[in-house]
Amino acid sequence: MDGARGLSRRLLLGAAAAAWFTGEAAAQQQKLTRAEAKYQDLPHGQQRCSICLQFLPPGQCQLVAGPINPNGWCQFFAARENAR
Repeated sequence: MDGARGLSRRLLLGAAAAAWFTGEAAAQQQKLTRAEAKYQDLPHGQQRCSICLQFLPPGQCQLVAGPINPNGWCQFFAARENAR
């Protein structure tokens, strides 16, 4: 992982943690657009939103704004433990 991408991920995760502590309104303001997250409605190999740590069923994400397809994917994918 290059330095800029690692820094961006750390900033994003910090923003998500701050949003979690300050409530839903703040969380909505902190979310990334689909374009910023490089979101797509299709999986990336075995990686898909439904097995990501950030996914909120039935179709929301802690990091990306708007409706999320459970079979979608973005660059911030992080598999849950025991994901299949």
